[in-house]
Amino acid sequence: MSTLASPLDRRGFLKLSALAGGSLFLGFYLSSARRILGADAIQAGQLPDGGYFAPDAFIRIAPDGAVTIFAARPEIGQGIKTSLPMVVAEELDVPWSSVTVVTAPIDPVFGNQSAGGSTSTPNSYLAMRRAGATARAMLVEAAARTWGVPANECYAENGTVFHRGSDQKLTYGELTAKAATLPVPGEDSVQLKDPKDFKILGTRIGGVDNPRIVVGDALFGIDQKVPGMLYAVYEKCPVAGGKVVSANLDEIKALPGVRHVFVIDGGRDYNGLMSGVAIVADSTWSAFSARRKLEVKWDAGPHANDSWDSFAAQARELGPKKGERADRDDGDVDGALAKAAKTVEADYSYRFISHVDLEPQNCTAFVQGNRAEIWAPTQNPAKGQKLVAETLGLPGENVTVHMTRSGAGSTTIP
Repeated sequence: MSTLASPLDRRGFLKLSALAGGSLFLGFYLSSARRILGADAIQAGQLPDGGYFAPDAFIRIAPDGAVTIFAARPEIGQGIKTSLPMVVAEELDVPWSSVTVVTAPIDPVFGNQSAGGSTSTPNSYLAMRRAGATARAMLVEAAARTWGVPANECYAENGTVFHRGSDQKLTYGELTAKAATLPVPGEDSVQLKDPKDFKILGTRIGGVDNPRIVVGDALFGIDQKVPGMLYAVYEKCPVAGGKVVSANLDEIKALPGVRHVFVIDGGRDYNGLMSGVAIVADSTWSAFSARRKLEVKWDAGPHANDSWDSFAAQARELGPKKGERADRDDGDVDGALAKAAKTVEADYSYRFISHVDLEPQNCTAFVQGNRAEIWAPTQNPAKGQKLVAETLGLPGENVTVHMTRSGAGSTTIP
């Protein structure tokens, strides 16, 4: 999986279409921070004034009619690798059976590639609909120009464009070359489907990875293999902020299969990595066996006596006090409570819980010279890419992160 070197301009978009053997790549623009696809019109592949947009190819239609839809957000069991491409396919009006879903590479041209807080679907839904609808409109226009008829006399259905006034029809595959030469229509001119006409959304469709999951294909981070790879485990201080004082490193180095053992000083600039001892071995068995024999003396640091009871007591003390800052101040809360016929006061809390992921937290790294390649089940792959680059002192473009399927909801970098 490789990353795109730079955003595509209109000329580059057309070149890419030609190099792909006549396939049609739909380049549509995702905004940066404030919206995914805003109200600015997209005309002839030009960047509109007043906002920053990164071009991106979410849809590929091959000359044989096969449709590839790129899933750009992390799949952690919530189903967005299936559901978001379904949205695209619905507006594109293609049979789901003709769609292949591919995990997109990590690249800024895909916009936000994180997942969390149940925001992926609401934040991407309209953009994915517009992506499919724009591609459909371009294919309809391509058919109309081919036949020399008005586009409003044509319609798309199940991967084919039909002419209402005759028996003429052309498949999407037959239209790719023509459609790739057309300007991207303005957003206001693209008609989204009426939900009552949906054929895919609202139906029961299994996850696109399900057939591979049940046979044990290597989809998850923990499954990745690199020739000659070693296996590492990390023993960190059980208290946040603690440090290693000493450890039986020589004894561990002498154990079968152990290649390296060393202390990581949490005080150095490792971008948040806590102090601990790393063991690198030829196999997971050797690494785990060595860790069981590891003896570390810790300096637990200033948080050695922290406890749930002390945190709860602090919360009870601070709760009645006026906050140091107010994000919003609407209405007269004190006045309303004073006039209330009855008030109820209560404290709510839940205990600190440690995440126990279904998939052990993991990461595979392959470093050669000034380049690093990472495979990780992360919810924030782009942020992880930046973290690795900063920690290793590498240019960001020299770090490739492969977004694997995640077997947990908290396997996050950083």
